[in-house]
Amino acid sequence: MTRGQSSPPPEAGPPPRKLARGLRNEPISGLMLLASLWLFVGAWIIGYPFTEPAVDAHTVEILIGIVVFCVALARLIRPRGRVSDVLVLAGGVLLIVAPFVVSYGDTAAADAARVNDITVGCVLVVLAVVSLAIALTASRTGRPTGSRSASPRGRRHP
Repeated sequence: MTRGQSSPPPEAGPPPRKLARGLRNEPISGLMLLASLWLFVGAWIIGYPFTEPAVDAHTVEILIGIVVFCVALARLIRPRGRVSDVLVLAGGVLLIVAPFVVSYGDTAAADAARVNDITVGCVLVVLAVVSLAIALTASRTGRPTGSRSASPRGRRHP
């Protein structure tokens, strides 16, 4: 190096906000996608009886699976806001509540359906809460302390 030239700054890695956004959109969205696919095929793998109560359980699973699948796919294609997390959270809560609201029947297969719905619902709730926490943490670390401006350019609007 000649005199007056400085060495390039050391690589510090990706900024925390970018790292959080990547973690939130790829691994968590991938797990959401897997959970939705399980909701589509779980009934056949577990072996639900196709009686009326089991069909009601599977209908709930399919509807929530479609919503979660679309949200997860959209998150993988293009980063989404917190609304996607709220939708997945609502789907998870609905899966947890469904066995108590919709009659699944009183067979061993119906018990398996209940356990399946509660388990997948808990997984979806945890994924949505973790994703929301990452989004909130990233938004706090990306904003200067004391800044109240919501504008990306830092201008305050009344």
